[in-house]
Amino acid sequence: MKCIIKAMSEIELKPREKWWGFVSKTNGYRYLCRYNHIFAVFSSTEVIYSNYQTKTDKIGVEFAIKYFKTKKNV
Repeated sequence: MKCIIKAMSEIELKPREKWWGFVSKTNGYRYLCRYNHIFAVFSSTEVIYSNYQTKTDKIGVEFAIKYFKTKKNV
């Protein structure tokens, strides 16, 4: 799950294969993506959106939400 942790710390919009993320300059939300799909959106305090298409996506999104909630409380 190192790829999810890395994606959750990325700031710039740089689409690529596998898991990646960025922070929107317009609304400040963090987006977690895989390939060209947005799978989760986080504000500074809550999970705004989450979705998945495959079992692998589900595992990654659930890990990202858990990671977000533990980091938010630190």
